[in-house]
Amino acid sequence: MSRRKPKGKTPSLIGGTNGRPKLAIAKRKCECSRCHDELSMGTECIDIPKLGGAYSSARRVCKACFDEILEQTSADLEELKVL
Repeated sequence: MSRRKPKGKTPSLIGGTNGRPKLAIAKRKCECSRCHDELSMGTECIDIPKLGGAYSSARRVCKACFDEILEQTSADLEELKVL
């Protein structure tokens, strides 16, 4: 797998528009919505639902990108604890 650098700021799970992330297995070849790396069939990935619309859609991310998202979320929580 070639690891591409994702563009933009790392998102956080604190926002109210995201639902609860779920572990998923790719049933067909797809790509990470953050780094656009290819996820082959049978690869474990994480679905982050996007709530608030007429239909709930999920963004699929690889484990490496999800680790970055979790780090950003914990950094945001630490910042809130200081306040």
